Amino acid sequence: MIQKKRLVQFYVSEYETLAKKKKGKLPQYSDFEKNANRLFKAVKRTRPSQISQSGLEDYHRQVKNIICYAFRKNRRDIMEQALTEIVPQLVQMDLHFLLREQRDGLNGECLAFLKRTMPGEICNRPMFELYPLYRRHKLQNKITDLVPTRPEMEFPETLRMKRHFILHIGPTNSGKTFHSLERLKEAACGVYLGPLRLLALEVYERMREYGVPCTMMTGQECIEEENSRVTAATVEMADYDALYDVAVIDEAQMMCDADRGHAWTRAILGIKAKEIHICASPTAEEVLKHLIGLCHDDWEICHYERKTALVCEDTPFQFPEHVRDGDALIVFSKKAVLDAAGRLESNGIRASVIYGSLPPEIRRRQMRLFTSGKTRVVVATDAIGMGLNLPVRRIVFLQTEKYDGVSRRKLNVSEVKQIAGRAGRFGMYDTGYISAMGEEELDHIRAHYQAYEEPVSQVSLGFPQILLDIDEPLDAILKVWSSVAPSAPFEKENVEEALFLYERAKKVKNKIEDFDNKYMLYRMITCPIDIKDKRVVTLWLDYCKTYGADVALSKPKLDEKDRGGLMKYETYYKQLDLYYQFSHRMGKIVDEDWLKDQREETETVIMRYLSKKKQDYISRCPYCGRQLPLGYPYRVCERCHSRSDIA
Repeated sequence: MIQKKRLVQFYVSEYETLAKKKKGKLPQYSDFEKNANRLFKAVKRTRPSQISQSGLEDYHRQVKNIICYAFRKNRRDIMEQALTEIVPQLVQMDLHFLLREQRDGLNGECLAFLKRTMPGEICNRPMFELYPLYRRHKLQNKITDLVPTRPEMEFPETLRMKRHFILHIGPTNSGKTFHSLERLKEAACGVYLGPLRLLALEVYERMREYGVPCTMMTGQECIEEENSRVTAATVEMADYDALYDVAVIDEAQMMCDADRGHAWTRAILGIKAKEIHICASPTAEEVLKHLIGLCHDDWEICHYERKTALVCEDTPFQFPEHVRDGDALIVFSKKAVLDAAGRLESNGIRASVIYGSLPPEIRRRQMRLFTSGKTRVVVATDAIGMGLNLPVRRIVFLQTEKYDGVSRRKLNVSEVKQIAGRAGRFGMYDTGYISAMGEEELDHIRAHYQAYEEPVSQVSLGFPQILLDIDEPLDAILKVWSSVAPSAPFEKENVEEALFLYERAKKVKNKIEDFDNKYMLYRMITCPIDIKDKRVVTLWLDYCKTYGADVALSKPKLDEKDRGGLMKYETYYKQLDLYYQFSHRMGKIVDEDWLKDQREETETVIMRYLSKKKQDYISRCPYCGRQLPLGYPYRVCERCHSRSDIA
C-alpha cells in the first residue's frame, strides 16, 4: 500500500491542478467564507464510520467547488486551509471504504493511471469508485498479454498440420450432409460434429447400417462400440487431442450464434484431421474461407442446389380447416406447440410435437410417430430447422414473431429460410410448400424467403481458459474479457448465463469447497443447464456445495406430491441430465443403470401426457373457460376483460 503522505500529496496536486484549469460558471455563494467554514467543520467532525458512500461523494464535490471558487476569487487562505486540513480528512474517509486488498493495491502505478486517464476525477468521485477502474485496466492488460491476438494460435499442433477442407455449400434439402457422410464411412478414424444429440444419433445409426463401428458422445450420454472407427458427437464434445483421417462439421453457419457458435469456430480452427468436410449454408462460405486461410490450410468447394422445388402458396392458411397430411405447423414457444396440438386433437387430427425443452429421446419418438404415419402432422418450434430429417411436405407458419430473449420481433430472413427449407423432403415429394396463417403473415414469409440473405460477417469466439491463471475473481475476468473487442470477424461468446450461475454460487461461497479454485468453479458455472428452471438451478447449487462429500453425487428425486403434470416430468428429466453432466465434469461416479431406468420411466410418462393429454393445454380464459383464439396474445378473453369486476 502506498504511504498515506504520498496519497495526500496526490489528492492535493489533483485539486490544485483542477482549480487552475477549471473555467466556466462558478457556484453561487451568498456568504462564501461562511459556507466554507461550515463545510470544513462538518468534514472535521465526521468520522469515517459515520458517513455513507453518497455522503462522501457529496463531500468531494463540495470541497472541489470551494477550492475552485477560492482560487478564482484569490482567497488563498481558504484554499490553503482546504488543501492542508480538509483534503487529508477526505483521504482518511476514502481509505475507510476500500477493502483491505484494495488498500494494499494502491500504489504509484495506480495514481499514475488515474492522473493520466482521469485527471481531476478524484475531486469528483471517491477512491472506492475509481480504484476498480484501475484494476479493470490492469486486468485488461493481463488479458491482452495472455490471449493470442490470433485465435488460431491457440492450436499450435493443428497449425503445424496441412489440413484439406472440403466445403459443402448449399441450402436445406440439397444433400450436402449426405455427401460428407459418404466419405466419413470410409475413414479409418473419423468424427462427426453436429448441433443436436438427435443428429449425432442419426449419424450413429447410419454408420451402423453401413456396418461401420461407431461411438456416440453427447453431453447427455455415451454409447461406445468395440473397435469403433467413427465418433458421432455434438460439437461441444469435440476432442482436440485426437488425430482423425476425416472430420465432418455440420451446420457450420451456426458459428455466428452468440451462445454456442464458439464451439464451431473452435472446431474449424482446432480439430486435428487431414481431411475436414464442412456443411454450411451459402451465407457462411466467405467467412469459412477466411478462417481456413488464417490456418494456412487449403480448401475446395462443392456447391449444391435444392433437390426439390419450393413454392409459397397464394392463399393464407386457415387453422384447422386447411391442415393436410405431411404439414409441419410452426410456432415459437412450448405453450403454443401444446395449444395448437391440443386443438388438432380435439378436431380428430393426431399430431406429433417438437420443442426445445422436450427430452431428445421423446423428440425422436415423436418424429417416428410422424415418419411412420401414426400422426398426420407435426407441431414444432424452430428446433425443426436444425437439420432434422422429417418427411414434411409443407411448412406452415402459425406465428411469424418470436421472443429472442430481449423482445418479441418478426422472423428475419435467415430464420425463415432455415425453417421453410425443411419443406419438400427429397425422395418423398417433388415439391415443397410454404404457407402462413393470415394475409400479412403470408406476405412477410414470402418476402423474406425470396429476399437476399446477408452473409455471415461475425463468428463467435470462446473464452480461453488460460485466463483462469490470472489472480483476479472469475466474474471480473469474464466481464473484462467479454468487453475487449477482438479483431474481425470474431466476436465474444455470451457469458451472461455463466455470470448468473457465478452470482448464485457466490452467495454461498463459504459452503463451496473449491470456490477459490477458478478452474473448478469455471467447470461448475459452464455446466449447460436451463437457468430459467428454478428447480434445476437449485439442484445445481446443491451439487456445487456437496460434490466433494462423496465419490458420487446425490441422485435427483421426483416429488410425488407435486401435481405439476408434464412440466414436472420435463424438469425431472433436466435434473437427470444435470446429474450426468455435473458428475462427468467433476469426476464423480454415475449410476448408469439407475439413470437409464429413470430416463426411460420419465420418457414413458411424458409420452403418455403428449399422447392423451394435449387437449388440457388448449388456451382458455381463466374466468369464463372459453377457448381463446389460436395465437391470442392475452390471458383473458375480450368479453371478460370488458367486465368491470374483472378489469
